[in-house]
Amino acid sequence: TVCMGWICLLLSLFCYLAPTPDPLYDGTVRHFFTHALIAHTDVAFESGNDYGVHLDRDCVTPKEFVSFLEQAYRNGYALVDVRETYRVIGDRAERRAFPFPADKKPLVLSFDDIVYASKNSGKGMVDKLVLSEDRIGAISCSYDSPQISFDDECVPILETFVKKHPDFSYRGARGILCLTGMEGILGYRTQRDSLSRKTETERVKPIVEKLKENGWLFACHSYAHRHMKQCDAEDVRNDLAKWKAEVEPIVGETELYVYPYGEWVLGEQAKDERHKVLEEFGYRVFFGVGAKPFYGKMPLKSPRVLFMDRAPLDGISLRARRSVYLPVFDCRLAYDDCRPVPYGS
Repeated sequence: TVCMGWICLLLSLFCYLAPTPDPLYDGTVRHFFTHALIAHTDVAFESGNDYGVHLDRDCVTPKEFVSFLEQAYRNGYALVDVRETYRVIGDRAERRAFPFPADKKPLVLSFDDIVYASKNSGKGMVDKLVLSEDRIGAISCSYDSPQISFDDECVPILETFVKKHPDFSYRGARGILCLTGMEGILGYRTQRDSLSRKTETERVKPIVEKLKENGWLFACHSYAHRHMKQCDAEDVRNDLAKWKAEVEPIVGETELYVYPYGEWVLGEQAKDERHKVLEEFGYRVFFGVGAKPFYGKMPLKSPRVLFMDRAPLDGISLRARRSVYLPVFDCRLAYDDCRPVPYGS
């Protein structure tokens, strides 16, 4: 009897001290995406740099990205690993309720084209991701006195922010790096026609492992970043075969597919031959582009494919999406006045 009493007491104490499990969430999941940051605004927006027009249109500055993170955090958002939000049954994925803090709202972040193409070197972006004392940083090799930085690219900035605000990352979630392969990945020339492919592959592997260890995910963004609607099924097959041969061995398998340009093809009842090829290669969750949150089955008339829209975070959107984005952040407060285009133009 005494023994049973002690057991009951210990069980009561355990129940009292054990953390209360987070409730299940099945509401709206916000998803924002951007590209590599405009690390060197003085170079990007200087007279004569024609590439600066593209950067102003498609990217954000470090200042803007930090402001976005700070505002999203203040407004109660926290990162969630997108894999927690769905399950795969057979060859189809479907949404599911997932544990999430009651006082937080889920947010997914993704980053397209983290390639750092050689043709853009010296035009305002960093050149590659690197490891320094077990930290992920970025380096701009094409500038005088190149040095590792932790505050001018998305990956190290987000790592620093999560370290400062650990409750912004639920269960260690980070972002999704959406990779092509035609000029390697993360600034390393791992593509088939690279003369230094073998060496570059070995150099990038520790960085990939560190990213995965920290909670980063990888998605296929196609190999050549072509317009899907201009391709036939065989084009898509050849493209995916290259990604599978050159990128997958480095980053591992993924069931996440991000359409280049947000240009998706499903066809009636998801029977388009190009989409069938994507499924044949093992992709189960598909991502497009849309300012308003959408996460559900497509096409709507015959729910089959799990599809998620991603709101663009770029110069154009910062100038035009204030009302749509206000629940997460205020574009005007984030806008960097160093841009060549004034806010509201």
